[in-house]
Amino acid sequence: MTDPSTVLAGQLRPVEHCSECGAGFVCGYVAGLPECWCASQPLLPARRIVPNQHCLCPTCLQKRQAAAQEASQTPD
Repeated sequence: MTDPSTVLAGQLRPVEHCSECGAGFVCGYVAGLPECWCASQPLLPARRIVPNQHCLCPTCLQKRQAAAQEASQTPD
């Protein structure tokens, strides 16, 4: 099992590519860690999940979460 601190220290090479922007990033699950960084992030509402889209990088996930938050605060 890989030590999670190696992810934070940048010692692991990117093992995934963002489905939205193509940036490389470390997926903890793919890297063999017990948990991925995204597991600590708020869940996206189902309407913000794109069918057939795989993982998002931290930046794109934050953008998607911000858009979901903004949409939930905007009156219909």
